[in-house]
Amino acid sequence: MYDHMLVALDGSEPSRCAGQVALALATATGARVTACHVYGAAIHRHRFADMEPGLPAEYQQQAKLTDLRTAHDKLMDEGFRALSTGYVEEFLALSQTTDVAVESVATEGRSYVGILQVADSLRVDLIILGIHGLGAIDDGMLGGTTSRVLRNAPCDVLVTRRPPDDSPLLVGLDGSDAALQAAAKAVALGQTLNKPIHLAAAYDPDFHTHIFSTMAHSLSPERQEEVGLADQEKLHDDIINDGLGKLYAGFLRDAEQRLATDGADIKTFLITGKAYGALEAQARDSHADLIVVSRYGHHRERCSRLGSNAEAIIRTTKSNVLLVGGVDAPLPAPEPPRHAVETIESGQALTWEPDAKARLKRVPSFVRSMAKRAVESHIRELGKSRISAQDFDAVAARFGMGPRGDDR
Repeated sequence: MYDHMLVALDGSEPSRCAGQVALALATATGARVTACHVYGAAIHRHRFADMEPGLPAEYQQQAKLTDLRTAHDKLMDEGFRALSTGYVEEFLALSQTTDVAVESVATEGRSYVGILQVADSLRVDLIILGIHGLGAIDDGMLGGTTSRVLRNAPCDVLVTRRPPDDSPLLVGLDGSDAALQAAAKAVALGQTLNKPIHLAAAYDPDFHTHIFSTMAHSLSPERQEEVGLADQEKLHDDIINDGLGKLYAGFLRDAEQRLATDGADIKTFLITGKAYGALEAQARDSHADLIVVSRYGHHRERCSRLGSNAEAIIRTTKSNVLLVGGVDAPLPAPEPPRHAVETIESGQALTWEPDAKARLKRVPSFVRSMAKRAVESHIRELGKSRISAQDFDAVAARFGMGPRGDDR
């Protein structure tokens, strides 16, 4: 699972939690741990040089200025090294109560750069660090170092807010291969730590309702009639919401079937709302101390370094978060969309006749896939293998969407 972990320390309370989590994970997995502190003496030297022209006149003499520079540099170098030693020694003392193999490293530079460089040079497979450092002002913001490490880490990252406990481990699923891989890692981790595993899939039935509302305010009555807005909204309310629920329930069933192993304590939860908000609410309800999410989800773009829902859950939750996947992880080869519900319900292949395809293309793109599943589900119930325009119209008529003259 994990062979070598890097824990970043800075003396803050979230950093201490990171140390505790690192030792708990390493004890359970047999991984070795490197403790790291990065100190920034150079930035203080540069800032002191910037301040020199504004020093009082008695300090502008070259001899005094040279003495000041020497004293300041010595204070910064020795002071920061002493701090690094103190942070690491505190962790090493804690590790003495375990059988974990621990090493330490201290380096000068920008914190996030140093952490990433050490992680790369040691080829660690997990970075553990606190949600923020000593510069936090209790405003709920993600620390600058943590934010940059998250966006550039070549491996998994575990962000800590609290010490580990025995509460459940919660996994977010969205049907993507990346999420399924994260769930597989979470199940293995849950079994290793003897923690219950909760799989949760969140869908948002209100999203397209907001879209229809916006369209109604933005389009003229004539244009609304032209695109059949009222009929399309009814289609959404009657078919799409139900289709979304079935789709995400299928994701859960698929994951549970693939990941179920002897002794795995797995529960599934189908939840509604904005993905990160619904997942955080489920974490509170489950009292989960660790949320596991994939770096990217279903809608990954090649330019993305961190998925929006993954970032949002890290920023908002009170739990620890394990982000699975590094930024250099290869993109999967393109493949046709997986329809988990259809695969579970039936493997029968269906053929769409040209006129039926033409009907489907007139459905707005953002709800078209759900309409397609609704029609195909109905055709399978009838035991048919081909979908005609008449079949499409029959399903549409069930929801008050009789064909227009220009649809024929």
